[in-house]
Amino acid sequence: MNQSADSDDTTLLKGARFNVERLMLQGDDGKLYPREVVRHPGAVVLLPILDDGSVVMIDNTRATVGETLLELPAGTREAGEEGIVTAGRELIEETGYTAGNLELMLEFYSAPGISDELMLLYRATGLVAGEAHREATEAIVNRVVPKSEIHGLIQQGKIRDAKTLVGLYAYLMQ
Repeated sequence: MNQSADSDDTTLLKGARFNVERLMLQGDDGKLYPREVVRHPGAVVLLPILDDGSVVMIDNTRATVGETLLELPAGTREAGEEGIVTAGRELIEETGYTAGNLELMLEFYSAPGISDELMLLYRATGLVAGEAHREATEAIVNRVVPKSEIHGLIQQGKIRDAKTLVGLYAYLMQ
């Protein structure tokens, strides 16, 4: 399927963090087919590594799935904001840690079948503990996880968040 050059793309929802648009895609049969997509400004995910190799993770209560998930900290980029700026800000906001070094490890799409959200994975090292500045709606608790326990947590199904799995697998493959 190709997006029709003369299609009537429509914004269905303008949200605070993303928009939803309807695209008209032209099929091999010449017909137009509607597809709804999330237009997202992009996000960062952080792999905060302490000096002993442990990872600073968060227990994050997610209203969308009705569960508390064990995740890597992450956050949405502001319009025009460089990823490294978002990374530094989100690390402090969600965990209270400040990084002495932020290094881009990889980029990946979170769910390319429905969204154009590009995630940037940053390794954060040289961490200094501080006070978190969480948003009023965030129910987050820090959890330090030794590197030796990560594989077991994944195997036991204790980590089910896609961005976290990507980040942790990248860490374990080093």
